[in-house]
Amino acid sequence: MDDVTLGPGDLAGTGVYAARDFAVGEVVLSYQLEPLDEAAYLALPAGMDLFVHGYGGRRYLYPVPARFVNHSDDPSCYQDFERGCDIALRSIARGDRITIDANEETSRELVTFVDAYRHALREGTGALLTGLVDRDVRLWMAGRATRGREAYVATVSEAELVSLSEVEWLVGTGRWEALCSAEAETARGRRHQTMLLKAIAGNWQIVYHHAG
Repeated sequence: MDDVTLGPGDLAGTGVYAARDFAVGEVVLSYQLEPLDEAAYLALPAGMDLFVHGYGGRRYLYPVPARFVNHSDDPSCYQDFERGCDIALRSIARGDRITIDANEETSRELVTFVDAYRHALREGTGALLTGLVDRDVRLWMAGRATRGREAYVATVSEAELVSLSEVEWLVGTGRWEALCSAEAETARGRRHQTMLLKAIAGNWQIVYHHAG
């Protein structure tokens, strides 16, 4: 952490600051996310859940100092999710606050959730789909209402829902819920899908699904 230092900020009272000058395009800090299963998530100390994000249907804990990089509408860095680093968008002077656009994290979470959902549909395995829906999920499909994970997986499999396209998102003001609108190919033809997702125990899950 020689290149950055911690100071006052908005994430648990902490922020990240440059300990030296950075040029445009330079890596400011690198990080490696820690995968968490549900048991590990529930065992986290109070307040640590703030630093957990769900990507591709799995939970990940951001390490120090990356977890304390604050949001800004005019960020000094952007996240390279593939490389696991924050990269300078402009020249950064020593002492400047390191910031990112946290909306990019939310977008990444939702895009990778859809990727995981599509993968589960292609594979046709209930185990993959089960991990993406809430235990009390409610589904309305083909004029029939069902409730619970097992019923959801069985109904979706029976309908032969095989793909999603034209995906659009409306993210809630609290960031922890999102509404998905999409088109799907099913055994009955093309059908509109509306899914309500919530971040539950650190991971995005479908809590309500309406299939037109």
